[in-house]
Amino acid sequence: MTYHPRPLFRHRFVPASCALPRGERLAAPAASFRLPALVRLWVWVILALALPAVAADLALPTVPKKPNILFLLADDLRPDGIGALGNPFVKTPNLDKLVERGLAFRHAYVFGAHIGSVCVPSRTMIYTGCQVFNHKGYGNGQTTTFPQALKAAGYATIRSGKFGANPNDLCKTFDVHLNGYNSEKNASNIIAFIHEHAGKQPLFLHMASNEPHDPQFAPPEFYSLYKPEDMPIPPNFRAQHPFDNGEIIIRDEQTLPWPRTRADLAGKLARYYASISYWDEHVGRIIQTLKETGEFENTIIIIAGDNGLSLGEQGLLGKQNVYEFGGMHVPLVFVGPGIPKGKTDAFAYLMDIFPTVCELTGTAIPAGIDAKSLAPIIAGKSAKVRDYAFTSYTDAQRAIRDQRWKLIRYPKINFSQLFDLQNDPHELTNLAEHPAQAGKLKQMMALLQQAQQQYGDTAPLTSEHPLDAKWSPPVKTAAAKTGPL
Repeated sequence: MTYHPRPLFRHRFVPASCALPRGERLAAPAASFRLPALVRLWVWVILALALPAVAADLALPTVPKKPNILFLLADDLRPDGIGALGNPFVKTPNLDKLVERGLAFRHAYVFGAHIGSVCVPSRTMIYTGCQVFNHKGYGNGQTTTFPQALKAAGYATIRSGKFGANPNDLCKTFDVHLNGYNSEKNASNIIAFIHEHAGKQPLFLHMASNEPHDPQFAPPEFYSLYKPEDMPIPPNFRAQHPFDNGEIIIRDEQTLPWPRTRADLAGKLARYYASISYWDEHVGRIIQTLKETGEFENTIIIIAGDNGLSLGEQGLLGKQNVYEFGGMHVPLVFVGPGIPKGKTDAFAYLMDIFPTVCELTGTAIPAGIDAKSLAPIIAGKSAKVRDYAFTSYTDAQRAIRDQRWKLIRYPKINFSQLFDLQNDPHELTNLAEHPAQAGKLKQMMALLQQAQQQYGDTAPLTSEHPLDAKWSPPVKTAAAKTGPL
């Protein structure tokens, strides 16, 4: 769908008391007394000299102009999916310039997902500010949505991109809601909206891209930027995940055959990076338009992924896991006026974007949401807004982490993993069964139970009848399964 400019408020109301009967005209004013020309000249001279001083005495304080918001949300973007976030292999010159000017939250996460299409609950939490276990606020129309809050504050709002919130009616709370199906068309919709509304009212511009979700779409010139033989294989690459994590043969995992090979993975990485570079190209077009219309310096930009993605790590290819290089860990960057340059290790959730933008723009934060504003961290008033990050996937996986330690629990098979992320960032060594770490395991399990209680997660952490952790790939596996996940 393509955006066609139209007024957001189409009708002009004229009170009936002001209307004239059909065919009548206003009467011409009666002749009036006129001062002599010389007298009129002196009156104008006196007024010209006196009015500036009077105006200065009566001047009201100026009201700061509300900043525009540009929210760039990519699909399946890993926390290292942008060059300036530490990846020397992906080419993202436009995004790099933004990241280098902004504040990167390196420990940002999707709170959790109750279905395989992690993007659906992720986007729902972004638009509602409510986590998946909050049945009163999560996607049921009982709370004020992100775009509704900004519309009430005077913003003109547009969302162009993937239709993927649950329910889809959440997306319809934008003034304009379109799907351009690729980055070029989505960027064109955003650009047309800027040209129509720039300078008239503050803008909330949300580009919810389809890229780099498989099949990693990009025009040929972007695929030519990357050679599979040049792609780096992750240090925690495996040919196959060592146990059944509760979602081991879902569609995402069937996009390459088992056992995973380095050659197959290198081709997928090259396509993935090409799709990101294509997205970056059209982000650049939006930035250029903001500059041309004089709006760039008054625009807060948020860059994020709706969920992460495994690309060979632990033998996995999807987002249906809670590893650090899996489905829940995402990039999150804030750029713009009043936002410092640098990075922070403070824990953040994607749903925090909603109240953070509200606070940064002087917009009222709706009651009843679970998300927390990150504005105190951005302003340097606080180092953190939470002590740990809790993540979940269906009833099969739970995780809790602090700044050093991470516990992953698999209730269906009664299995735990404990990682020392400070010394093992790629989660290569499971310390859960090491006697020396028995105390730490118990401590992290208690913290996980505390988080479950805090968020209303009633899923058991132990099964009375555990499933077999052993698994074997299907006899026939397809290497090209694609779809909405």
